[in-house]
Amino acid sequence: MKITKPVKIIGIIALSVLLLAVIVNVTINVIIKNQLPKIIEDKNDTAYNLVYNDMNFSIFSNSLSIENVELTPKKNADIKKDIDFFGKVERISVTGVNFYELIKNKNLKAYTISVIGPEITVLKPAVRDTLKSESKLSSIIDIDKISVQKAHLKMMTAGNDTLLHEIFNFNAEIDGIHMGKYTVQKDIPFTYTDYSFKIDSVYSVVNDLQIVKSNSIAIDMQNISVNNFRLLPYKTSKEFKNTQTEANTRLLVDVPKLTLKNTDWGYNKTDDLFVKIGAISIDSINVKILDQKNQTVVQQAKKDTEKMVQPLIPFQLDVDQIDIKKSAFNSLGVLNVSNFDIKIKKISNKVKQHLVIDEFQLNNPQFVHVPKKNPSKKTSEPSKLNDLVLINKVSVNNANYVLKDHAAKYKKLTVNNFNLTLSDIRVDDKTVLENVPFVYKNPLLTTGKIHFDTGKDYNIHAAGIVLKQANASVKNFKMIPKISRKQHAAKLKYAQDYYNLSANELQFNNFTWGFDAQDEFFIKFKEVLLNNMDAQIYRDVSVPLNPKENHLYSYRLRNVDFPFEIQTLKIKNSKLSYEEDTATSTNPGKLTFANFNLTATNLYSGYKRSNGPKTQIFVKTKFMQQGDLVASWQFDIMDRSEKFNINGDLKNFPAPAMNPFLKPYLKVQADGKIDHMAFNFSGNNNTATGQYAMDFNNLKMTLLNKENKERKFLTAAANMVVRSNTDGFKKVEIKPVDRTKEKSFFNYLWQCIMQGLKQTVI
Repeated sequence: MKITKPVKIIGIIALSVLLLAVIVNVTINVIIKNQLPKIIEDKNDTAYNLVYNDMNFSIFSNSLSIENVELTPKKNADIKKDIDFFGKVERISVTGVNFYELIKNKNLKAYTISVIGPEITVLKPAVRDTLKSESKLSSIIDIDKISVQKAHLKMMTAGNDTLLHEIFNFNAEIDGIHMGKYTVQKDIPFTYTDYSFKIDSVYSVVNDLQIVKSNSIAIDMQNISVNNFRLLPYKTSKEFKNTQTEANTRLLVDVPKLTLKNTDWGYNKTDDLFVKIGAISIDSINVKILDQKNQTVVQQAKKDTEKMVQPLIPFQLDVDQIDIKKSAFNSLGVLNVSNFDIKIKKISNKVKQHLVIDEFQLNNPQFVHVPKKNPSKKTSEPSKLNDLVLINKVSVNNANYVLKDHAAKYKKLTVNNFNLTLSDIRVDDKTVLENVPFVYKNPLLTTGKIHFDTGKDYNIHAAGIVLKQANASVKNFKMIPKISRKQHAAKLKYAQDYYNLSANELQFNNFTWGFDAQDEFFIKFKEVLLNNMDAQIYRDVSVPLNPKENHLYSYRLRNVDFPFEIQTLKIKNSKLSYEEDTATSTNPGKLTFANFNLTATNLYSGYKRSNGPKTQIFVKTKFMQQGDLVASWQFDIMDRSEKFNINGDLKNFPAPAMNPFLKPYLKVQADGKIDHMAFNFSGNNNTATGQYAMDFNNLKMTLLNKENKERKFLTAAANMVVRSNTDGFKKVEIKPVDRTKEKSFFNYLWQCIMQGLKQTVI
């Protein structure tokens, strides 16, 4: 086929243009390779040396690539003043560059920028530059995609002598990059359409005590996942204790997997950072407190009063839900919490306004508490919060609590199925300075079975506790001795009562507690109720008495070393028995009080008090299952002479009802009837006196031998001096009774009754 002339001309032009493009492309590459290094060397007045192995430019694809780029400090550069970063890159590739726009309008437009194998070291500035600088970048930047592959990044101190942060195998893709005059002044000076980051591992120094390490991290527009996050100690225990540090606690934290879903973040119209997260999931957290100083020692150039306290979270945060599974916490072996789940709903943080949490749940925790022998008091001043934290509801669900002895050998207290709910919790600058650093409403506490080991002598059990608002109840309370009566007496140096107690219910109604202005703990009850109590008390009087004074109840209450008050104490529908044994008695002598009801008012401690109301105690009971006994007892807790008055009446009491006490203990048997016995005694810590009266008929005493057979001669002699009838209500003023101070108040009362009985019967 014959080629026409026009076709030839077009072909020649096309070939010429193509040849020219090739020549230009080759020329530019020759200039770049031969002249650019000289230009850089001649014109480079920075503190850096810039070198590269090869640079290639293609006019056909509008692409530029640079191989083995290295940016290093010059020999005479001051690394602390002149150098911000340095490093090297295996390859930088730019494709689709519009060189006409770049040269004419300083606008950078490209398809992709790829940075492969960078190893960059950034130096932390010695002094932070707070002056804003104008951007020297091109007017507009539009890049379809920026990718970073296999990056290794480090941040060092200003002197390049200490590693602060390090990221291994960092890979990133950012799509739709745009920068213009409307974005350049923003905190993030560009916009984007999508991004993703992947990191193999991270090392970061948090402070002078702690470092962070993690394995793989993956981040995209909506999700973040972190594997094997660890907060580790930076200093050894010895270094921590012997050097000044910014913090007072060394921690060990392990999080195998952390996931954030449906994330969004950015800057609002007022250029404040906001973060929104749909859900945070953590498969488990293991937290250990390794060491803790008694007092915080903070390195600072300014005084504490000049230090700015930052909010807890210095940006706007909204999180729908946080789930933490199968976690653990250990504080120096003192408190160990295992196998717990945490669920937090609806977190909303408004900077400098409040942090609001809708609900905080702690589920299935297993607490093991080993108290220190001599816990040291905190000597550091509490710090301000500079924030307001509001939590609508806090709940601890299905917890188990174990308190061990100081050596962690046995369980002192066990609480099963512990459940607690609090509402309207508030933490602010005022509450955080208090012993309980928050206020709350509507407390609700329930437990399952409770066991308390008091030590060598007793176990205390309860079916459970219910606490609601300011009222609490304990179900099926029992105090059970661990050893027998004989074992108890055998180990005693001095006489001591032996108890076996139980009560269907203990109620604590309308109570308040807290810390007063002097930081002293106090507790006050409007009413305490013991219902259906069964109290069995035993004493072996063959064991010597303690030579120390057995103080009266007014003295004991006056010397309680913290403030407490009980407006009313009630014991209802109860039983009380007292048994006394001697070395020669065949069986213990026993006194019983059935259908025992007691009301006491104004029980309080004398701690930091100079006066108070008188204490009133009223008792109504069935004595020895037969007689109707009522008694009234008054004393003044603040009266140091221990003055008291006690009076009572016993009616319709058959004398044989006393035989369970008289017969085994005194080898005496009584017959007859006491129609009425009354007493009214007043006294103090030294002496008592008062009135005693009886109306009895056919009273007869029988004296027994060891085999409980009548000793006829002695019986006849005794009945010759004992009055059998009073012929009405016989009243006497008892002779003064001196108190045996090693013995109890009830022995004192018994001696007064015995004195009145002697004066009435004989």
